[in-house]
Formats: sequence, structure tokens, C-alpha cells
Amino acid sequence: MEDAHRKLIDKIKEAIAQKNSEHDVLQTAVEFIDSFSDHYNWTGFYMLRGEILEVGPYIGPETSHTKIELNNGICGAAASQKKTIIVDDVNADPRFLACSLTTRSEIVVPLMDGKKCIGEIDIDSNTPANFTADDKTMLQEIAVLVVKRLNELK
Repeated sequence: MEDAHRKLIDKIKEAIAQKNSEHDVLQTAVEFIDSFSDHYNWTGFYMLRGEILEVGPYIGPETSHTKIELNNGICGAAASQKKTIIVDDVNADPRFLACSLTTRSEIVVPLMDGKKCIGEIDIDSNTPANFTADDKTMLQEIAVLVVKRLNELK
């Protein structure tokens, strides 16, 4: 993994350690993640509330998808399958729920608490095939840090 990816993980770990609510942890993490790349055009969290993913803090254009059912869209698929999904061309994926007509690629990383998905990181890009293996690894490590911090707050 590139140094820039590792530095972002370290910055987020330090910053969220100072936060004392779910909202503040997620807001802080999303701000750091979004600032990582000019090609991250919508960066946010969805948190699983029962069987529904509810939008949490995000940066980007307003979304009409504030609640997403499991198995619906790429977000619902990632939460249901409990695995990271990268879509290089959202126009070729029938699961895609369009928030913006300019979105071309997406990555969704579940927040796993053991075997239970509690939410996810969702990033849209206006650049096709924007997300690399390093992005995936970085975001999965950030997801672990976020879950750990949220559990410490319980």
C-alpha cells in the first residue's frame, strides 16, 4: 500500500480516538476520506438500522437514497454479502442506484463487527474504474478502526 494510503489510516485513527459519539466519529472519518482524492465525488456512511441502511454523515451532492433496503443497490448488496464491492462502470451494473448522473464508479466497504454488518463506507467517483486495490485495502482498514471506536463508545 502506498504511503499516502497508510498516512490517511494513521490520521483517521488518531482523529477518531478523540471523538465521543457515533456521529462525530463518522463525520471526522468521512472528512478525512473525502479529502484523500479529488476523484472521490460522494463520500459517506450508511448505518444499518434493523434491515435498512440509513445515510449518515456524507460529503457530496444531496442524495435521494437516504434509506436503502438490504439487497437493494450496490450498497444493499455489500451489506447483505458482507464484502467489499468495487464497480468500475456503474452504468454496466444493474444494481446501481443513481444518486448522480455523473457517477461512473463506486466502492462500498462494509463495517463488520465480527460477523455482523453494522454499516458501510460508500464512495462514488465521476471517474470510471477509479478505485484501486490500495483504495480497497485502505478503506477496509479504516472500516476496522471505525468499528473499533464505535464499540469503545458503547
